[in-house]
Amino acid sequence: MFQEIWNPVVLGFFLWFAGIAGMGSVAYALMKISKVEEKLKELSVIIFVSIVLALVFVVADLSRPLNMPFAILQSLLSGTFIVKIFISWMSFGISVLSLLLLLSFLLLLRHTFVPGLQKLTDQKWCLVLTGLIGFLVVIYSGFLIANAPGIPFWNNALIPVLWIFSASVCAVAILKILVKNESITHFLTRAGLALEVGELVSLVALINVSLYSGIEAAQESACALFLGPLAPAFWLFVIIIGVLVPMGLGFVLLRKEDRNLALIAAICGLIGALALRMLVLWAGIPITITL
Repeated sequence: MFQEIWNPVVLGFFLWFAGIAGMGSVAYALMKISKVEEKLKELSVIIFVSIVLALVFVVADLSRPLNMPFAILQSLLSGTFIVKIFISWMSFGISVLSLLLLLSFLLLLRHTFVPGLQKLTDQKWCLVLTGLIGFLVVIYSGFLIANAPGIPFWNNALIPVLWIFSASVCAVAILKILVKNESITHFLTRAGLALEVGELVSLVALINVSLYSGIEAAQESACALFLGPLAPAFWLFVIIIGVLVPMGLGFVLLRKEDRNLALIAAICGLIGALALRMLVLWAGIPITITL
């Protein structure tokens, strides 16, 4: 019943790392603009490593992976770059991924080997650009799935919304692992709770819209996640580990911050986000055309 064309594990890791890099860049920009300096160096390393790994996984899924580096180079060096990014989703994706790779590399150098880059990367326009490109990477990863032809379960505007909430949960989780300042972690706890509620609402909406869409393939996909063969993994890794445990611990942490509980909540959120992407991909059932 399920497809055998795309690889849910490989693409799932691509979407996960792209989400971490994308919303991590937004978090970096917001922290820097707000003059919060704690753990920015470590965050810049995570952003750079995540975008590199995202590119590694997306290249691994291509039928002709050696073409990808040349496409990235061409997208960056072409004189018609601004025009080309709007031609297709592939051009747009290569462009925003390449730009985030370049910007994250500059942030990494700024905190490690080339202190002279501090003046450039600390400019407000550069921070806004970094956050904007990171957000576009997350949007692209959502619309990449939502625009896939012949998979009704994916052809839903709620996918990009769900991806934004889930990637934001990942960014907050990364920060909770890194940051130890109690006032910052308390803010992150509240932000994480709000984002997890948004993620859960978006996920429930996606399942319900698919169940009542009238398209058989979309209904089969939703049923597979909710009650079917993918349900055990969905309920355990996405709902319980990925949403309910972090939410429950979040309410406990609102009373008093606890480093160990915060780490458990963060790790559970990251696991749930990865499982969500893999299972949504796995549940994609193509439309059957009968002649």
